[in-house]
Amino acid sequence: MVENIKYGFGKYIWIIGVISLLGVGSLFAYLESIGLEIECEDKVCEQGVECNIDCSVYNPTYKSFYLYNYDNWKIKFTPEIEEFSLYAKYYGKWRFTNFTKETRFPNIPDERKYVFVFPRRTTKYFQLRVILNSTQRIKWDFGTLDPVIVGYDYIYENLSKQIPIYTQVCTPTIDAKNASHIENCISKVSYETIYYNGDRIGVEVNKKEVLGYVNIEKSILSQWSVPIGDRNFIEYGRCRSHESQKRLCRETDLLK
Repeated sequence: MVENIKYGFGKYIWIIGVISLLGVGSLFAYLESIGLEIECEDKVCEQGVECNIDCSVYNPTYKSFYLYNYDNWKIKFTPEIEEFSLYAKYYGKWRFTNFTKETRFPNIPDERKYVFVFPRRTTKYFQLRVILNSTQRIKWDFGTLDPVIVGYDYIYENLSKQIPIYTQVCTPTIDAKNASHIENCISKVSYETIYYNGDRIGVEVNKKEVLGYVNIEKSILSQWSVPIGDRNFIEYGRCRSHESQKRLCRETDLLK
């Protein structure tokens, strides 16, 4: 499909269609090519946990852009992500959108055919919410910016233990008056194996294992060369100054 722009009167530009082979990524790349300013953060995300990635589209021109979706635009990643959704900020709240008529904002009249507006001299904020199923480094098509998602997953000891399960087996008997009684009850025990995580022994980042005393906070990987005990990672998730000075801990920015 060829880009199709219709210039209206005054400050309006109607975006009728864009190249749809690369999905929403190419839509944003197209907006960038016609003068809108796109920003999207790189992010480090834990595997299996929803991760929010913030983006913005600023229209520095004196013309508003009205977007029509005559195609099924999709977000494209390399490699692909199965679980994700896109939200746009509307009056301070995040609203789901896929740039269709069903998800357009309430301020667009029902009789209008456009699905989204980039007003003149205004910034629109977006949030991509993803759940990674791998630690592989991911790029997603966002024009020249080409942001990345770095996945990670902690590695724990694989432990197991036997849990006893007690059951009582009784034998019914019939007396001389043909009445039933429960007698001869005996207890039996069987065992079930349950598996659980022990101590953290490392982390997998971009399909590579980093073993030892480690923690990730935002984009920083901290690695200790000595045991750190039962550390509260919420309060002390990174190298302390004296640990760094004594070279007991070093930090690596996963986005560099």
